[in-house]
Amino acid sequence: MDPFHFENAISNLIDNAIKYGGNEIEIHINRVLDNLEITIADNGNQIEKNQREKIFDKFYRIPKGNTHNVKGFGIGLFYTKKIAEKHDGKIQLLPNSKNTIFKITLPI
Repeated sequence: MDPFHFENAISNLIDNAIKYGGNEIEIHINRVLDNLEITIADNGNQIEKNQREKIFDKFYRIPKGNTHNVKGFGIGLFYTKKIAEKHDGKIQLLPNSKNTIFKITLPI
């Protein structure tokens, strides 16, 4: 595992939860069979259904009219996805009606 890039990928998810999420963040690390699962959840507004597939695209930011309360370039989730894939893993936005939940799954 590349500790530098993997730490940046996890930090990006935590940073997004802090910036865009609510006031509660949960981080879980579990071993499930031959996989490591890292789940980062927040109780902020869920990501709208029509935006879920796009959020991992390079330079994509969820539209908020002409202004964003938080500045960014739209590369954080793209980068996180690429790092997970480079480690033979994947990242998912889990469907949930109340929370935003990202899960990284990596083979052990």
